[in-house]
Amino acid sequence: MNTLNDDLATVQAFRGGTLEDDVFDPMIAKSINDENTFKFSIDGKETPLSDGSLYVDSKMNLLGSLSFIRETFSMSARLYDKNDIKMQRGSKILTLTINSLDATLNDDAIMLSAEPQIVGNTAYVPISDIAQLFNYGYDWDDTTYMLSLDTKNAGKAVLPGHFDLRDDSRVSSIRDQGDENTCWAYAAIGALESSLLPEKKYEFSPDDLINKKGYSYTDKDGGDYSQAAGYFLSWKGPKEKEKESSASVHVQGLKFYSNDDIDKIKWAVFKDGGVSTSLYIDNALAGMHESKYYNSKANAYCYDGSEKPNHDVVIIGWDDSFPKERFRGKARGNGAFICQNSWGESFGESGVFYVSYFDSDIGDQAVSYYDVEPVNNYDEIYQSDLTGWTGQIGYQKENVLGANCFTAKTDIEIKAAGFYALDKQNFYDLYFVPDFTDVDSLANRTLVASGGLEDAGYYTVPFSSSVEVKKGEKFAIILSITTIGSNEPMAIEYQSDNIDGDIDVSDGESYISKNGITWESVEKYFNANICLKAYGDYTDGTAEK
Repeated sequence: MNTLNDDLATVQAFRGGTLEDDVFDPMIAKSINDENTFKFSIDGKETPLSDGSLYVDSKMNLLGSLSFIRETFSMSARLYDKNDIKMQRGSKILTLTINSLDATLNDDAIMLSAEPQIVGNTAYVPISDIAQLFNYGYDWDDTTYMLSLDTKNAGKAVLPGHFDLRDDSRVSSIRDQGDENTCWAYAAIGALESSLLPEKKYEFSPDDLINKKGYSYTDKDGGDYSQAAGYFLSWKGPKEKEKESSASVHVQGLKFYSNDDIDKIKWAVFKDGGVSTSLYIDNALAGMHESKYYNSKANAYCYDGSEKPNHDVVIIGWDDSFPKERFRGKARGNGAFICQNSWGESFGESGVFYVSYFDSDIGDQAVSYYDVEPVNNYDEIYQSDLTGWTGQIGYQKENVLGANCFTAKTDIEIKAAGFYALDKQNFYDLYFVPDFTDVDSLANRTLVASGGLEDAGYYTVPFSSSVEVKKGEKFAIILSITTIGSNEPMAIEYQSDNIDGDIDVSDGESYISKNGITWESVEKYFNANICLKAYGDYTDGTAEK
């Protein structure tokens, strides 16, 4: 009996297995990440994934980006000092460290199955651990690259009774708008900066937004959230300095709320940072004097009248127990939003004050910036609505189809499209049309994405698979959108008295249809462009970004 040879065979087999894991797993992982063919379903429903949402490490562990974790698990998840990650869902607070298996859950030491990592500029955490710790069902199929989660044992996520972004270093600096009516720009910039904190600290220029908003309003006329959205979504900005030639980040997604969305606004603050909002400020308070709606001793404000909103601030937290008595008898119950103003640090609590949940306007025209990405997320944006959403059209029914046509500037892969949803409860289908010549070409369309959207806002939706287009080729994106209760669900940019002379609706080619068969020219019949953008990456990888 040759035991030596048997033992040698055993050792060699073991070494072969180790070599296979150490060498081939990183190669397989790289291939999976490069191909980016991940799939995701939650509670049995497949959901589109943005690029970079998932990542496989060198040991074949599945990791998720913090933005994916926030949206999927309904929690706060933020990176501090490029090293520590704080996550909170309900009463559970989980603290992780980059490149370490050590973690704490409510101050109790635990061990993770895989290390959190930073890849490029994105922090990733092990999804299996997050799912287990927060009672989600988890399955990862490494043959089909499908992640499946279920929420049946997770329980409903609960917000804390008090939350303040200042406690987590997630608020922008206090600014002073002076005597100009530019609060809307300061609020938009403040909310956007907050959405990036604490991972990325920017000081964007409100002046660049004010000067390039695309409207004929002067500083004295004021502005609103839609003007800021148009500026951000067209990639005109934001810029850290007004004279910079390009944007510092790309805003790809935002959500709109109204004053009956108190809980949704709280969730947006909790997950995504500051939320800009409008409210009415009476003349006395605007002049920095005592007001019957403002208690300066408690920095508490509650307006209970019917005037339209005239001022924008940033919601940075809330306190459910804030006493109603502090609101000069105007509030019907306890509770207040914590708001950051743009009147300098001498106002309120170092620039911050408390607005009652029962204020007539708080939450009106509220905006959260939930999807803000690096400027290398896409190489190219195709658009004709540089001013953004200024109106809407439809056929007096909940569904409408719109098409935008573009000519490729270079060889490119079209990967995603962006559009507005103008109210709650939306359903969409996106189609790609190659070799566009005229409206008859729109019948030759291929479905590239579909889904539902709960909230109004602007959404960038990735295609199920990218589509290659050659330089000079004309292509079209078709959006079929259904908005429950709406008669005009399609957002447009159109020439109105409030749009300056730089806006030229002839720069686009848009069509609208009530049935997907017959199409009308939006430029010809409505003097407008459809708000529908396309995003892509150069196929040779060498073109200048």
